[in-house]
Amino acid sequence: MKGKALLLILLLIGGYVYFSGGFQIPDDLSPERVIDTAKNLTNNAGETSTATETPSSNGAESPGTDLAGNVTVMNSGNWTVIRFETSIIDGSLPGALYTLAEKARENGSENIRVEAYFGDEPVIALTVRNGDLDNATFEDIRRPEFMIENDLGLFDVLVHNVALTNDTASVSLEYLAGEDFFWRDYTKMSLAILEAVPWVERVEIVYLGERNVSVSVSSDALLKALSGELSPEEFANAISVREIGSE
Repeated sequence: MKGKALLLILLLIGGYVYFSGGFQIPDDLSPERVIDTAKNLTNNAGETSTATETPSSNGAESPGTDLAGNVTVMNSGNWTVIRFETSIIDGSLPGALYTLAEKARENGSENIRVEAYFGDEPVIALTVRNGDLDNATFEDIRRPEFMIENDLGLFDVLVHNVALTNDTASVSLEYLAGEDFFWRDYTKMSLAILEAVPWVERVEIVYLGERNVSVSVSSDALLKALSGELSPEEFANAISVREIGSE
């Protein structure tokens, strides 16, 4: 398979909006205080590669296959479906999927789907059609809640709860780096949440600390800030900041 190895487990965040400078949650919880941090907005969102390459093999098993446990093989019609559990989610996981698909192809299967699970959670899948391993495709099959928790793992946070409705995504978390740095990552975290659940109209992050603070913004305002349609002042005014009771 040609190109770069695809790992859809961690979405690329690098091109998102960056908030510079130290900023503490204001004592008066005034959204206007956010203006001081709304600098260096970029108009370029990060892109996720969809290209893949064949894992190297010297005739032995790929190093990634030791990640696969409790392998189940099912045949349905002209499809072979392989499911396995993994205790590790890292860059070697796509190689494990590819190796299992390659073995199924060697056994005569033409249409193959390999799915990796982390416990009961679906993580990533590989699909091969008509035996064409060179054009096999990877797919992120995580549940939205699990996807959000995984993607926020790129930041220094401890996620307590993810609550989704048709309109709102609300994530309660501890930001381990402290209030001083929270605002530098706030917009990037909000955009990571929105990328996982693009249908919601509002994104809320509940900051759990000495004070529990709800910081929320509409999805429309997030996207307009990213594209440069909103000035820093307009974006700050679109953010709702309120202190909530201890849970």
